[in-house]
Amino acid sequence: MIFKRGRKRDSESSVQESADDNPEDLAEAADDGTEAAEDADDADLAALEGMDWRSSGPYDIDEVESIESAEESPKIDLGSLILTAVPGSELRLQVAEDSGEIVSAMLVIETTIDPGVGGEPPTGASQQPQTYSSALELGAYAAPRSGGLWAELRDEISRSATEAGGTASLAEGPFGVELRRLIPVTTPDGEEGYQPSRMWVAEGPRWLLRGIVYGQAAIEDDADSPVVADVLSAFRQVIVRRGEEPMAPGDLLSLTMPSNVVHEPQDADTQ
Repeated sequence: MIFKRGRKRDSESSVQESADDNPEDLAEAADDGTEAAEDADDADLAALEGMDWRSSGPYDIDEVESIESAEESPKIDLGSLILTAVPGSELRLQVAEDSGEIVSAMLVIETTIDPGVGGEPPTGASQQPQTYSSALELGAYAAPRSGGLWAELRDEISRSATEAGGTASLAEGPFGVELRRLIPVTTPDGEEGYQPSRMWVAEGPRWLLRGIVYGQAAIEDDADSPVVADVLSAFRQVIVRRGEEPMAPGDLLSLTMPSNVVHEPQDADTQ
């Protein structure tokens, strides 16, 4: 695994993100056939929020016996987040320009599907082996002991998306209520388009882990798709180290630079 360190224009102190700091190749046009999911009704949302979604991860630091790296599952310790390295993936750390603090970690994940050995490519894809790019942006936040922070924040995040000229909707996802968005973006070649994303949120003991999915895994409708499965597996293997210091709900848990991955430098102007 390699990692890159980029700059983010503004620091984040609450559960929000800006669409212009993601890998260039993950900007998708809205006319690719992607449509936002229909909103779930209030009864469905209440039922989803009343269930336990963390039986298979993500985990709290006190729920795991050891975080020592093994050859088959090397760990990347970022302080408040401990990730399991995905073979062939790339870790990108987003750094706030004003403070120099790391505000999020992004795993760029490549999934190769060979239809000849049982893989199921997306509809309309070539029958030759294909590689699809996805990204998972991770951030952990302080939350109340009673939970419920995600329910409070969804409306605000959805409103921000619509005010920016995009769309937002709620649907059932692998961790209960999932937020799906289309955000207007300008591609590197100057074309206007929309970037689809889906937001997974898991709430643990006094913390909330947010994962924003971009790229192919953001537009796959099949929950059993190998592309989605790879990203979902990475999210489930995250370990959160909340710490004991008092923090206000929504405060970002600090991240630190890892020491056990290879650093690939970027130009100073890279975002």
